[in-house]
Amino acid sequence: MTERRAATILAADIAGYTALLAGDEERAYARVSAAIRHIRQTISANEGRVASIAGDGLIAHFATAPAALRAALDFQQALKDTSRDEPEDQRVLCRVGISSGEAVFSGSKVFGAVVNLAARLQNIAQPGGIVVTGPLHEAVRGTVDQAFEDLGALELRGFDQRVRCFRVLGAEAGAPRAHPPLPDKPSIAVLPFQNLSGDPEQEYFADGMVEDIINALSRVRSFFVIARGSSFTYKGRAVPVSQVGRELGVRYVLDGTVRRAGNRMRITGHVVEAETGIQIWADRFDGDVEDMFALQDKVTEGVAAVIEPRLLFAEVERVGRRPPENIEAQDLFLRATGHFYRMTRDDIETALELTDRALRLDPDHARNLALGARCRLHRKVQGWVPPDHPSIAQGARMGRRATELAPDDPEVLWMGGIVVALAGGEVSDGIALIDRALRINPSSADALTYSGMARAYLGDSDVALAHLERAHRLSPVDAQTYNKFLAAAFATFTAGRYEDSLDWTGRTLQEKADYVPAWRIRAACLGLLDRPDEGREAVRRLLALSPRETQSSLRRYYSVSIKREGAVDALVEGLRRAGLPAGDEPSPVAA
Repeated sequence: MTERRAATILAADIAGYTALLAGDEERAYARVSAAIRHIRQTISANEGRVASIAGDGLIAHFATAPAALRAALDFQQALKDTSRDEPEDQRVLCRVGISSGEAVFSGSKVFGAVVNLAARLQNIAQPGGIVVTGPLHEAVRGTVDQAFEDLGALELRGFDQRVRCFRVLGAEAGAPRAHPPLPDKPSIAVLPFQNLSGDPEQEYFADGMVEDIINALSRVRSFFVIARGSSFTYKGRAVPVSQVGRELGVRYVLDGTVRRAGNRMRITGHVVEAETGIQIWADRFDGDVEDMFALQDKVTEGVAAVIEPRLLFAEVERVGRRPPENIEAQDLFLRATGHFYRMTRDDIETALELTDRALRLDPDHARNLALGARCRLHRKVQGWVPPDHPSIAQGARMGRRATELAPDDPEVLWMGGIVVALAGGEVSDGIALIDRALRINPSSADALTYSGMARAYLGDSDVALAHLERAHRLSPVDAQTYNKFLAAAFATFTAGRYEDSLDWTGRTLQEKADYVPAWRIRAACLGLLDRPDEGREAVRRLLALSPRETQSSLRRYYSVSIKREGAVDALVEGLRRAGLPAGDEPSPVAA
């Protein structure tokens, strides 16, 4: 007898089981069997039931989503603890996918779309990691003390509609981050300001204000300023300033509030000494929205004066930004920026639409042009458009135009520069633009990151890695740290250091499990290092995210921008050995 009822399904398998068996088969089998037994016991202890076991994997069902997630967190942590002293390639780690919905039960068996979905999520999870659906994420919110990363709406094999997915943060295997030391100059982190406008939709406006204050402070050469990416990891979190100071390696923390009512706005700011918690500065600034840049400069000057009294105000340079001619266009740009930094497919498409609307109102808004160009580049990077899609060349033109309109704005210069390099294929020109940004603002973590990426494509690997190391110190807990790790993977790959590159891809994917370029490089490294089983696994993971990728499509893509002689040939050869299809015809989804 069969019946349908709501259930939460957990799919789990042992990562790299074939590679484990390549060593001591008897020991590997015993360790995996012990792991499966422990997983079953943990599931039972959390009121779940195992429906089926197939070698190195199992399917279980639970009455509630929180119970399923707690079970997964418990057995993942136990497996990490027992494997901690093993070599990395011999650790018994599990990948988990969890979904909720209506399942079909027949005796002890369970099946249906919800089971298939859990299995697909398990396929894209990292070793030691957990991936869940959007509905399950909503179901556990407030009941399980765990942070998540929104992976966006992903294309999963066997499902016509994209599926919103979330990664459980901190679940993957890895060593804890060491706290960075204090630099030998005044150091500060600017946390996201609280939106007091009474309208959650105004959050983007407060975030935009903070980003501009960070950029202005970072141009003070005697300061060490943490980049936006790390500062914004504290958004919405009640974290003691002492902890922020330790984690970011800074002496001071700036936070505040923004209130916008119609055309009027008020900014308040507070500087606290992180170690002692003592407030050393506070002020309030009122004005019209049209005066936002002037108000931001007042905040910058107040902060600079209090944390470095000897500083001359002349050193607090004016960015020279053109006041917005059209407030609506500026508003659209700020909204687009908020969507862009979420980095999901839907958010990138929304950001693209918003920047295009803003450009129709103000065609010469340089930062908006640069952001629109980055949206077009990111669609290519993730494989959402073909490598010869007209929007890519359009993005390169937009990036170039932005730098012509604002030749002294470092934000515009590095954004335009990376698009010129990677979308336009003019890598040396793109590096020249990024270098100009670094001459104006040597403390720009983003400019250093994308300098590293562009130089990796050029083959200037030593300089690339030095810039990436500096960027990591300026933004040590960046939500987009994976970009630095990916750039390091490219830099070591083009230098022929495939073991190092493989390590960097692992670190990249630990931060962002669905980052398609990292899976390409990882598969190529494994192929070139003659590790075929792991290479095939990496190709499987790549094709689960971007099903129509081929050797041919990736040669077409990377030939545009990788200038190091022989690097593209090596990449394609590695992918061939790892089992990526040849693909005589150009892929419509290569990136």
